[in-house]
Amino acid sequence: MTVPTLPKTLDGQSTSRWRAADTKIVMQVDPKDGGARDPLFKLKSADERTSLLLNESFSTMKEEEAEEPLPTFNEESCAIWNMGWLVSVTTFCRISLTTISTAFLGHLGSKELAASALASVWTNGVQMLIFGFAISVCTLCGQAYGAKNYALVGVWLQLALMFITLLSIPVMISFFYVDIVLRLVTDDLEVLMLADRYARYLAPTVLPQAIYCALRQYLQSQEIMEPPAVIGVATVGVSVVTNYVFIYGCGLFPALGFIGAPIAQSVSSIFQPLALVVYGFWYKGYHRKTWAGFDLAECMQWERVRTFVSLSVGMTINQALDEWVYNVISALAGSLGSVKLAANSVLFSLWGLTFGIYWGFGLPMQVRSANFLGANRPAAAKQTLYVSTLLGGITTFVCALLTYIFRAPIIGFFTEDPVVSADINSTMPIFCFAVFLSGLHIIMSAVVEAMSLAATLVAITTAGSWLTMLPASYVMGLAWNWGLHGLWWGAICGEIVKFSLMVFTLWRIDWREMARRAVRQSERSVPATPDVRPSSPTPVRTLFSAASQRVHHVPRDGSDTKGTPSRGTPSRRGLRRMNSYGSTSSTHTSPAPIHAIAISP
Repeated sequence: MTVPTLPKTLDGQSTSRWRAADTKIVMQVDPKDGGARDPLFKLKSADERTSLLLNESFSTMKEEEAEEPLPTFNEESCAIWNMGWLVSVTTFCRISLTTISTAFLGHLGSKELAASALASVWTNGVQMLIFGFAISVCTLCGQAYGAKNYALVGVWLQLALMFITLLSIPVMISFFYVDIVLRLVTDDLEVLMLADRYARYLAPTVLPQAIYCALRQYLQSQEIMEPPAVIGVATVGVSVVTNYVFIYGCGLFPALGFIGAPIAQSVSSIFQPLALVVYGFWYKGYHRKTWAGFDLAECMQWERVRTFVSLSVGMTINQALDEWVYNVISALAGSLGSVKLAANSVLFSLWGLTFGIYWGFGLPMQVRSANFLGANRPAAAKQTLYVSTLLGGITTFVCALLTYIFRAPIIGFFTEDPVVSADINSTMPIFCFAVFLSGLHIIMSAVVEAMSLAATLVAITTAGSWLTMLPASYVMGLAWNWGLHGLWWGAICGEIVKFSLMVFTLWRIDWREMARRAVRQSERSVPATPDVRPSSPTPVRTLFSAASQRVHHVPRDGSDTKGTPSRGTPSRRGLRRMNSYGSTSSTHTSPAPIHAIAISP
């Protein structure tokens, strides 16, 4: 059998040059060596779509050639830390706004504290219907930014602002009918009346909080962390001052008492987006690279709207399921009495504050993973997962440990009621264990969000929160009369299930396929690379399949993956295609594939 040789025009050239032309490779078989037992080699025309062995090897070589050297562990750790501490400051300050109001109300009395907790069961729950449309900005903008499609980053933000503005209207209206729903939870008329008043004065916070969330995610997806951190610290000062002034009065300003707390939250919520626009956009100009102004024609392209809505709906469902289960548990705590409800309210405030600290390693993982996947660098995204999980796990453990060690002064900050304090203190060991497990699960879920696998997150949250946590909390807390301890033991059961499913998902996931999808979702072309291996969905899609997780974009010039015009697909006016960050060779062009020798028996 003669040794196969390449044509002279290809000999000595790189694989990327081979793929730049529509080339035929000819191989000959000497019938004297093996005769009929040797495979027959047939030449296929350049435009036939045939699974070819050489195509597979060339494709693999090309993808490896495109991948840049991975950052070292120290480099990745430093990059995550430089982002993480700012994210922790931002998130901690943002969540502390509610905590500050809770602390002020706790010093007014247990009834006021219980009423605010009861109102939050509804207000926090329905707001999740908006925040999913703001949270998806981080994933979509991060992928587009990694692919260097900078104009698309601004388009995703525009879509988010449009949708959250429309959705805020019915949510704000619902705040005026909280008493109708909360009557199903408690028969304490005094607490119910206070909760209804509290929710009504919180209505002005809905739209500003959603806008601030979208703007914050827009900047953070570009690894711009300073403005949200600065605004977060400033807002804490505003919140402390306004809570004191509105609740207790100052000078000529009269004391408003209980309703002063939600009014103070409204003022702080309005301050956040206004201050961020002034400082981050007008003064610093961080938007200039990716914001080209409002353009309805670009925003309302059907493929983009469908992409944004499908991901946002999935994120919304996941956020709602995860938030609502704890709201239901709070309602269960309400059935145990106002004292238990007040104690549980303090624990939930601590839950949010600890989240604000360890999420500093979750968001950088989401941002960097989305950027790397959009740049077609799956190995770098995978390394980010390892480094962030390690750093975040250590941080979560330290947070839980310090919360337990300093539980006495922490409890004293929230309430002076000895009965409420005793309930919190006895539940603290169980609570800290739940915090640690939840932190691990939430940090790892960030990379799944970066992959736009919203349906996977929904499946994990449903299994862990609604099929495990809620039944376990009900049985242990109410049926077995374990009280507040039982509710949090049920939370531990649910967090264990979510953590286990998340580990299994990330262990089985196809990172290279996730990178290809991210590139396409960023409206970049991906080279046609036929594979001779059997076609199969990724393991995650096999486990948690959903129609919304499909790749939809075609190259913006109206071509299919072979470089030929698609029938019935007009050339669309739109954003200029750019080279992928860190992998220009992999997405610069969509050259015709090599058509070599097909093997037949």
